[in-house]
Parts: sequence; C-alpha cells; structure tokens
Amino acid sequence: MQYEELLALAQSRRTVRAIKPDPIPDETLARLLEIARWAPTGFNMQPAELLVVKDAELRLQIKKLVDDWVDCDFFALEATREEWQGPAWTAATHGRPECPLAAVYILILGDTRRRAGLPMNARHDRLKGDSIFDCSLANVFMYLWLGAQSLGLAAQPVSSVKSAKVQGLVKHLLNLPEFITLYEMLAVGYTAMPSGPSAKLMRHLEDMVHYDRARDDEFATDDELKKQIRKLRAGNVARHKEAGASHEGPGV
Repeated sequence: MQYEELLALAQSRRTVRAIKPDPIPDETLARLLEIARWAPTGFNMQPAELLVVKDAELRLQIKKLVDDWVDCDFFALEATREEWQGPAWTAATHGRPECPLAAVYILILGDTRRRAGLPMNARHDRLKGDSIFDCSLANVFMYLWLGAQSLGLAAQPVSSVKSAKVQGLVKHLLNLPEFITLYEMLAVGYTAMPSGPSAKLMRHLEDMVHYDRARDDEFATDDELKKQIRKLRAGNVARHKEAGASHEGPGV
C-alpha cells in the first residue's frame, strides 16, 4: 500500500450510525477478522479475543441492554454537563444515540490472564500494565474499523458496553468468564446512509504537532479550548441527529 492509499483510507473512515441488518457474506467477514488478527500488541502477548454475534435474538438482546442504559444513565449524566458547553443532550433536543441492529456485533474482548507474559515491571506497575493491555486491544479495534472501511462496510463503535452495568449483563448473556474483559463493540454491516455522514471537523495539523521544547504559549488557552470543545460537540450531536433521521427513513 502506498502512502496516498493509506491516507485516503484514514480520511474516509467514519462512524456510520445508521446500518442495515442485511447479512454480510461469510467470506467478507472472515477477511475483516483476518485483518484484526495482525494488529500489533504489547510484547506480542495478543490478548484480544473476537466474539462475533450473528444470532438475531442475541443481537436484539444486546441492543436492548444498550438502549435501556442510554435511556436511563446516559441522559441522566448528560443533564449534569457544564453550562459553558451549551444545552444538555436530551432525546427531544439532540436526538437519541442509537445502537444499530447491524448484521453483526463484533465484541473486542481481552483475556486478562495474558498479562502474565508482560515484563515484570509492567506486571507490578498496574498503570503501566493497564496501558499496554488497553493499547493492544485498541490496536485490534482500529484494525477492525479500518478493515471494515476497506471492505465497503459501515461500522459504529458501541462504547456503552464498557459501562459496568452493561458489561456485566452482556457478559452474563454471552456466558463470558470472569477473566475476560469487554473492551469495545463494533456494529458492522452495510450503510443505511447512501450519501454518507456529513463532513466532520478536524484540527489543523499545525495546531496539534509540536517540536522539541514547548513554548509557554504552545497550547490552547482555556478559553480557546472551551470554544473548540463547544464547536466539536455541536458537530458530534448534529451527526447523531442526522443518523436518527436515516433510521426513520423508508426502507431502513
């Protein structure tokens, strides 16, 4: 792969929040999982386990667990948001975050027993060990996401599964043992948004790259940062509302 191809793949990768339940061919799914297998992991301990949920009833149950959490905990927490960030996120004003009933749910799991293979300093330093373990799973997650994009598939992270309540219920539902942790879930299928999501805001390269010793004024001031957060958050919420409209459209 040439640089231009890799850059184009990275630039085109998006969160697609409206996904069809139409099945994915087994060959396509196998190709996606093979990409994830090659993700780099700390000290090559390969802690990731990939659980592919294709069963319709199980997907419905997982979706219900996530949706129940959103309706209760998500909006309750959003009501505590600082006023300077703008209006609190409510279903009425900003739309409801959806867990799409995609063709498959891919759960990125971590086998905590594999931490035994890390260097002893990482085993005794909990923060360092956690960082290596989480970064390894993050690499697998990103390989999956980029792989989905390269195969013409839509993907949405469903990070609600990481909350203690949802994780416990999902682990019980799927009969996962205590030593397995649920790192992330990726809903994968074919897009229900033919034109794709609207453009997202990105920081300029010169605003985020720094060289050598930092100046006293190297980073954004608190006021500048608050302005950026308000702008980025507004764009994020707008894309959730956009996806909600796609869910309600004909044939979706």
